[in-house]
Amino acid sequence: MKQIYAFLIITVALLTGYQATAQTVKTKYLSAMRKEVPAAEAHYFEEIKEDALGGGTRTLYLAKDSSKVRTLHYSDLDGGTYGFGIQHGPVYEWHPNGQLKLQMAYHYNKWDGPYTTWYENGQLKLSSRYSQGTLVDTLKAFYETGVLRRVEVYQQGKMVSGEVYDASGNSIDFVPMEVMPEFPGGEQVMLRWIGSVLKYPKTTRKAKAEGLVIISFVVDEQGRIGDTELIKGIHPDADAEGIRVIKAMPTWKPGLQEGKPVPVRYTLPLRFSLR
Repeated sequence: MKQIYAFLIITVALLTGYQATAQTVKTKYLSAMRKEVPAAEAHYFEEIKEDALGGGTRTLYLAKDSSKVRTLHYSDLDGGTYGFGIQHGPVYEWHPNGQLKLQMAYHYNKWDGPYTTWYENGQLKLSSRYSQGTLVDTLKAFYETGVLRRVEVYQQGKMVSGEVYDASGNSIDFVPMEVMPEFPGGEQVMLRWIGSVLKYPKTTRKAKAEGLVIISFVVDEQGRIGDTELIKGIHPDADAEGIRVIKAMPTWKPGLQEGKPVPVRYTLPLRFSLR
């Protein structure tokens, strides 16, 4: 979903002070699926502030009332594996009523520090902690009423104990809080399957176009693929081929949340290489 690094050499104190605070601001207009669209069609708009070092913030707003949805901080807005940026610093998300929904932080694209979420009424929903992308210490989840829902203890990313409770506070059989959807046979089988069905269009080869086609899709409660959308393309025919392959996927094992099937959105890069 190019690496750009900037380094400043201190030569004149006055210029250094200016460089440290200079920033550019631009606005993107996005559909409900976060795809760039004309302003008149926007469901969201995103304000991107870039500092002199290439880092900055992205703040997402609802177009209808300019209410904040999310703010992300970056050390490099265009870096990372797929050019989606290197997140570094706090993340905030808000409910439509303005109540804080999520607060967490990244350390160079890895979750790091407290991870906390709240219900729309302000009640604490989840309290946990990460260290360099690994879940550690004690995780607690709550019902909207404030009743404790689960307690899990982690050591180096592995759960060593866990308890789950019903809405009345009674202990019940343990189920994982979240289970991600799975392609039949697992990730390696999926990669082999994609390799066997993905074709390099002749027109794309002739144009010498190569790179990553990035596609977003949803695995629904029945494991079916839907809401397929191109996020980043390289050539119209390669983009269409990528979408065809995603739509042709067999039914997945659906994702679960608190033991119940839920829709889960995925972003998958497909590489087209002339070599």
